[in-house]
Amino acid sequence: MTLSTNKRALLIVSALFLAFGFAGKTFAGTGLIDARKMKPGQWEWYPDRAPKGPVVVVVSLSDQLAYVYRNGLRIGVSTVSTGKRGYETPTGVFTVLRKERMHYSHKYHNAAMPDSQFFFGGAALHAGGLPGYPSSHGCVHLPRAFADRVFGVTHNGTPIVVTNEHSGMGALSHAGLLLTSMDLRQLEKLTGNVQTKTLPFDKKGFSKDASSVVVSGAERKVRVLENGKLVLEAPIRIVGSQPLGEHVFVLQNASRSSQSLRWIAIGLGTPGKHNVNQHSELALGQRIKMSRKVSDQIARHLHPGSTYVITDLPAHPQTRTETDFVVMRVGDGR
Repeated sequence: MTLSTNKRALLIVSALFLAFGFAGKTFAGTGLIDARKMKPGQWEWYPDRAPKGPVVVVVSLSDQLAYVYRNGLRIGVSTVSTGKRGYETPTGVFTVLRKERMHYSHKYHNAAMPDSQFFFGGAALHAGGLPGYPSSHGCVHLPRAFADRVFGVTHNGTPIVVTNEHSGMGALSHAGLLLTSMDLRQLEKLTGNVQTKTLPFDKKGFSKDASSVVVSGAERKVRVLENGKLVLEAPIRIVGSQPLGEHVFVLQNASRSSQSLRWIAIGLGTPGKHNVNQHSELALGQRIKMSRKVSDQIARHLHPGSTYVITDLPAHPQTRTETDFVVMRVGDGR
């Protein structure tokens, strides 16, 4: 999916020490530093804040920072170097397509790309130079030690959000799919289904059952992709004439006792807003209606870590391939 230019703001070896910047440190406490004051090459990692749960990587181009969240809590932050002028890093909502511990660039003189996590074409998160400003050919450069840690907590299908600004995260609890209202029997079936599943895992470069749900207001359709392959497309109804906006959620877990799903809402850098508005996000779900049959089909594909995207934009055919699917992409008009 592509956005027009005016929507760009809407939208995871010691010998190389000097090349990749200063070393960071592991921090197991709960006090978080002001990331905007970090110097090039600095990073922080505190995985004990959330030992398990779905991971989301958010890259802020304006701040030249990458945030790593697990189960909705920040477990790491690092300075980065993104694409320089003429090679801008694509903005949007992506997922990890493949991971390679050591990749060598086919395009740029066989350059080493340690801990590569590709999310759009040749664009990847990987260890690289950190001069303090955008300097890459489109990739997101990370400090070597930080890249290694991020590589270890992600899987194919992990959401990578690249945005001009970043508004934070928020937790939502909803009795249903966040897509439509559901009766008691459906809720029991849905929460029980999610509880039996685990986060996707990597196995020989593939991930098991990594699913994404995409709602397009322009097309009045919902699509479900599993491991990048389109497995469901169905019509929906939207209540009211107001735009839906651009929204991203990640399924955290399910509670059978309270018959609800817990979602993590990802802020996409709305100007002037620094936190996710939980009430408006929950109200949004009530505007999207679909048949019970479609709702049941979607429920069968949900698992902890599933990505759910709502957008006013259409989905373009070229973004729906099995090998290079983009959940939502911000275009630059070129």
